[in-house]
Amino acid sequence: MVELVLIFHFLVIVFVLVGFPIGLKYNLRRFRIFHACVLVYISTLMVMGKPCPITILEESLRGGAVYQGSFIATWLNRIIYLEGMDAGFVVYMAVAFTVLVASSFFFKPLSRHEK
Repeated sequence: MVELVLIFHFLVIVFVLVGFPIGLKYNLRRFRIFHACVLVYISTLMVMGKPCPITILEESLRGGAVYQGSFIATWLNRIIYLEGMDAGFVVYMAVAFTVLVASSFFFKPLSRHEK
């Protein structure tokens, strides 16, 4: 079960990162608004120093133990939690990315109609 949560966590991260250029290219109104809301939520949690709900679920499923699972889960864990990076830098980059996404609503306005 922990591996499924890790995969879901990874997919959320991919959505946040890849969703920006996809949203700009296709300019889908609901998609861009949803993407921006998810990003604002994640960045707010990071700035406030609160853990991600998916992380809390994962830790509760692990029972607080260090993960000793499969190869895929181990690497997903390393990617998701950015081992070796300064936590302050990660927060700074999340906020900068949020500002970039928010500014995109000005330089590429939402389409009036859903395609």
